[in-house]
Amino acid sequence: MLQGWLSAQSITVTGIITDTLHKPISGVTVKAGRHSTLSQENGTYSIAIEPGTKTISFSALGYPQTILPVTGPTLDATLHSADNVLNDVVVVGYGTQKRNQVIGSVAQLQGSELSKRTSPQLTQSITGQLPGITVIQRSGQPGAVGASIQIRGVGSFGAGTDPLIVVDGILVTSLNNIDPNDVETFSVLKDASSAAIYGARAASGVILITTKTGRSGKFRIAYNGYAGLQKPTKLPSYAGSAEYATLINEAQPGSYTDAQVQKFRDGTDPDNYPNTNWFDATLKSSAVQTGHNLSITNGNERSQYLLSLGYLNQGGIIAKNNLQRYNARFNLTSNLSRNLKLTTRFAAIQSYDNEPSTPGGMDYSTTQDIIGQVVRYSPNYVIRKSDGSYGTGINNTGTPASALESASFYKDKSTNLESSLRLEWTILDGLKFTALASYSQVNERTTLFRATQKLTPTITDQPSSLTEGFYNNNYKTLQTFAEYHKQVRRHEFTILAGHSYESAYNETNTSFRSNLPGNDITVIDAGDASTQSNTGNAAEWAIDSYFGRLQYNFAHKYLIEGVARRDGSSRFPSTQKYGTFPSVAAGWRISEERFLKNRFSWLDELKLKASYGTLGNQNIGNYPYQRLLATGHNYSFGNTIATGVGLDTLTDSQLHWESTRTKDVGIEVSLWKQFLSFTATYFDKYTYDILVSPSSSVSSVIGLAPGVQNSGKLSNKGWEFTVNHRNTLGKFSYTVGVNFSIINNKVLDLGVGNVKQPNGLVGNGTNLFIGHPMNVYYGYVADKLYANAADVTAYTASANQSAVNPKPQPGDIRYKDISGPGGKPDGVVNAAYDRQVLGSTIPHYTYGINLGARYSDFDFSVLLQGVSGVSGYLNNYAGWAFYNTAGIQRWQADGRWSPANPNPNAAYPRLELITNQGTPNTATSSFWVVNGAYLRVKSIQLGYSLPASIARSLGIEGARFNLAAENLFTFSHYREGWDPEVNSSGAYYPILANYTLGVNVNF
Repeated sequence: MLQGWLSAQSITVTGIITDTLHKPISGVTVKAGRHSTLSQENGTYSIAIEPGTKTISFSALGYPQTILPVTGPTLDATLHSADNVLNDVVVVGYGTQKRNQVIGSVAQLQGSELSKRTSPQLTQSITGQLPGITVIQRSGQPGAVGASIQIRGVGSFGAGTDPLIVVDGILVTSLNNIDPNDVETFSVLKDASSAAIYGARAASGVILITTKTGRSGKFRIAYNGYAGLQKPTKLPSYAGSAEYATLINEAQPGSYTDAQVQKFRDGTDPDNYPNTNWFDATLKSSAVQTGHNLSITNGNERSQYLLSLGYLNQGGIIAKNNLQRYNARFNLTSNLSRNLKLTTRFAAIQSYDNEPSTPGGMDYSTTQDIIGQVVRYSPNYVIRKSDGSYGTGINNTGTPASALESASFYKDKSTNLESSLRLEWTILDGLKFTALASYSQVNERTTLFRATQKLTPTITDQPSSLTEGFYNNNYKTLQTFAEYHKQVRRHEFTILAGHSYESAYNETNTSFRSNLPGNDITVIDAGDASTQSNTGNAAEWAIDSYFGRLQYNFAHKYLIEGVARRDGSSRFPSTQKYGTFPSVAAGWRISEERFLKNRFSWLDELKLKASYGTLGNQNIGNYPYQRLLATGHNYSFGNTIATGVGLDTLTDSQLHWESTRTKDVGIEVSLWKQFLSFTATYFDKYTYDILVSPSSSVSSVIGLAPGVQNSGKLSNKGWEFTVNHRNTLGKFSYTVGVNFSIINNKVLDLGVGNVKQPNGLVGNGTNLFIGHPMNVYYGYVADKLYANAADVTAYTASANQSAVNPKPQPGDIRYKDISGPGGKPDGVVNAAYDRQVLGSTIPHYTYGINLGARYSDFDFSVLLQGVSGVSGYLNNYAGWAFYNTAGIQRWQADGRWSPANPNPNAAYPRLELITNQGTPNTATSSFWVVNGAYLRVKSIQLGYSLPASIARSLGIEGARFNLAAENLFTFSHYREGWDPEVNSSGAYYPILANYTLGVNVNF
């Protein structure tokens, strides 16, 4: 009956395609006769069936073709394969490889995993998801989160250590302008065998991003959006004004009378005895964040296109602060002929960053500085008096609250245009030639207006001023390369050879005038011409490169790969301009051997791999070897000042590449059809000829600052582990993924910076010492607090503290006698012999735990992320009570030593008034270096997908709704009220959590 019905009429068949975990699969090619289509993001499809068509085929990358009989207008398909993950394609430099043939260290995320996150910037979305990748976020400021990416540690103490970022084959400088909805794959190249193809700039790792392209089939529209609120993860709590006055009296008796304390307490005279909560007065309890993306795809056999439009609006938790970003991307693939394909890509990013600033009379102006003053201000300063006038604050120039009500502002408008053409010519079977040309341009304008503000009838904060900055950068590249792939029986090889030329030119101009006639006209011409100043500069660089790669495998079980790249950089002298960066790798798929293959059904994959090679670093200034004449050396000629130039820096004419030699050994195991998989990798990165300016180790008597030179060695060794488990129990399926990394960072040599300290350590005396990690805290070892006067007498008798604390008192920090001139404790504590390395800002351990579950139409995921073996430090306003008129935080007040609480293990020393010069108790010591380890619930999400039948009745392909939260909870032993990723002296922007409701609809 059914067969006759199918033969008699055309029908439309719809359904949903899932994997064995009931997870929807997008991009599946669905064919029925001469008709074909692709499944949507939620796995749904719709295809016309002509009379006589009896079967539909389903095929996708990583899955064998599945053919099902047509049984009616609804047909769901489940794709499953014993090695579906092993056959996935991994994006590598200038190409792709099957995962089971990858022998370099490459970690990859799919764009679908990133687009589900509601982080405002792509950098935050990858946190905790990739082994060996450490993302440290120091700020929550919209548009300036300050997140840094470390790939297998920090690779230099001189040159820049940011990874190279390549999007669709083109160099970019930041991840954070990329809309996560546009990302197809996100790959990280971590070792020499995978990254050496990028040679001179790959020492800190390479990030490769491919963006989505159009697909043939029906016209498709997809919308992905969310809206929600942001809140600070942590905020410090402060003592109120009455308690503040009481504690000030404890620190300095007689500062406030009992009557004054009572007025603070009862609030009868708020003009003169206020009780101000500065965080409540200046920061919002929450801010709105919303993101939207609309994509359109269509195409046929000749051409396919994707148009993507994105919008992000992230509000700040302080007045006048928000970021708006507009993204547009158009990718067009044109099959010009049977063997000629042209890919055109165009992207535009427009961002508007709005921030508050301060009136002209204040000695700070940035957003973070304003919040830093909020951290500083004590509760006994009034915001606004009963007569409407502002409180004049500490310096009679106003308070952070009055500054936020001024007409001052900072604006940053940035326009980023990116374009590229990629022509691929298949000359003959297996031989392809590619030419890639790209041009990008960044234009940025900044405006800082500092207004006048009337605080009281007699005090006006002035003068006003206007500073405008203009920045322009142009980047061009032309890349050509050919690839030949051939398989002869069981031998398979691929050869790649190419050339790349890149150049960039940037220029900056600033102009300044003060004394504008009012706060309403904010243009340069309105300012006082007699106060004007301007600056301008320009720079350019170029790099010329030749590269090649040879890959060979026998029977898909013995794998060999060799890579070489030769780079010439304008940043080095002609005799040292070119450097060669080779690598070699080998792999053995033991599971393909006869003694294992098909004998153990539970073994999917067992692979050993190893690599060795050298990578480069040139992340320094554009003219480090040249004797540049600097402006600013003006001189008097007659009665006028003439502009002069002079030599400031002593340069090295033999400057050359910084190099990193890497070794990598790993194992990959997959069992029971991906039920359980495991990887382990050991890596050894040795960096030498470090590009550094050793200013702290060189005398200045010659009158010139030392320039960049090759000096120093550094090591990063460690392990990376991943464990993944997945299972299906009826309608319920779940996944568990764990990644864990151990990184041992160690300074081996500082070259001319090798200064032997009296205590035997060799280093610069501050944050770099041989045998220790980079970025260390260096100071005294605290040995509790003096409990009482008897304790002071007894302890100082064996460890004289006079060099550090001439007059120790009960409640002061006791410092250990570590060593002396003879290499042993000598009964005297001083800076020469009794300081040591106390910790580092580089995490020793990083980890992430990904949990996912699905039941019917519901899905749930949790990402946990953390670090350990890392130290933090809060000082000045952030760490010390009563510093330079500052308030006192709750943890300081409650945990302090006092005559009533003479606890030698108290969390805070005796209270004292601290000036800018500090006190013996504020010397850098282990007392102030805190454990920076944490475990964070980075992301949690609950989703619901409409059943296909309901979606069809609504005229849509599918829809998914979700509730999500980012940075939900943090568990740590850090200072109360402070996020463990924040190291600050006071100026900072709280890290934000967000809570959103989102929807994804496919039409």
